[in-house]
Amino acid sequence: MRAFGRRGVLAGAGQVAALALNGPARAEQFPDHPLRLLVPFAPGGPLDLTGRPLAEQMGRILGQTIVFENRPGANGIVATQQLATARPDGYTLMYTTGAFIGNIVFSPVPLPYNPERDVTPVTLVSKGNGMLLVGRATLPARNMAELVALAKRTPGGLSCAMTGIGNITHLGAEQFKQYTGAELLTLVMQGTGPAITAMLADQVDLAFTTIPPSEPHLRSGKLRAFGYTGTRRALSFPEVPTMQESGYPEWELIGMGGIWTTGGVPRDRILTIQQAVYQGVRTPALRQLMRDAESEPGGETPEATTAFLARELAMQRGIAQRMNLGR
Repeated sequence: MRAFGRRGVLAGAGQVAALALNGPARAEQFPDHPLRLLVPFAPGGPLDLTGRPLAEQMGRILGQTIVFENRPGANGIVATQQLATARPDGYTLMYTTGAFIGNIVFSPVPLPYNPERDVTPVTLVSKGNGMLLVGRATLPARNMAELVALAKRTPGGLSCAMTGIGNITHLGAEQFKQYTGAELLTLVMQGTGPAITAMLADQVDLAFTTIPPSEPHLRSGKLRAFGYTGTRRALSFPEVPTMQESGYPEWELIGMGGIWTTGGVPRDRILTIQQAVYQGVRTPALRQLMRDAESEPGGETPEATTAFLARELAMQRGIAQRMNLGR
């Protein structure tokens, strides 16, 4: 598979070069019927919390219904393949995370689509949030030092749910191993919702999650937060130290979410969708959701989004190389 480069990686840059954020008005007659927004993870995860209201706001802006569809499977590969094989008319969209990049780096088998040709980045929805390392409240540990000691004396390591190979939850687990020297038994689940359910049932010890889906369980004491992977403490959980404050100065992991469409969609339609996202994430309701998730609203041009993803790819390949993972 070709690397991201000047030819317009992820099949977007060539179509959208030199486009301003406030580009031309959307093309007449697009959209003239409902759109689909695929989300490649199970219901109840962080993408649902922002994706469903975003779909509503975009639908209002575009004047058409946007049908929100959870399509979990293979860390996003199932949904991405559906997107890649859709008609290139802009009516099929996908909202996903850095797992898209992770699949390029970490997939043990060839992807059933070409990420440079078959899909196109439209815009970022959010970026900048760290991940909480969350555990079941019954664990006999109350902070990172006690958790690491517990993991080191547990045969085979503590169990840690992740939502797919190569996505941010996997990277968090691998960083835990790298920086603490303790083992984890990683278990792949269909999304953050199932991972939280498993921890609440004492079936899994740990998981890396964004804040919104875990917050009510942390507030009620049913789950416990041990650390945060952002560069500063989470505003909503200022009592939880960052991993750097806990003695791991190189430990940083920040998430993102973005919108993709099928490769070959006309440029004016891509800009129409990008502008709808730009406006949608700046509505009061979405701004509050972004703040709650410790993230910043996106809406960047497709060109800027392509450049951002290229940097993410380089970062994940660096992690994979250090951990002797991936291809």
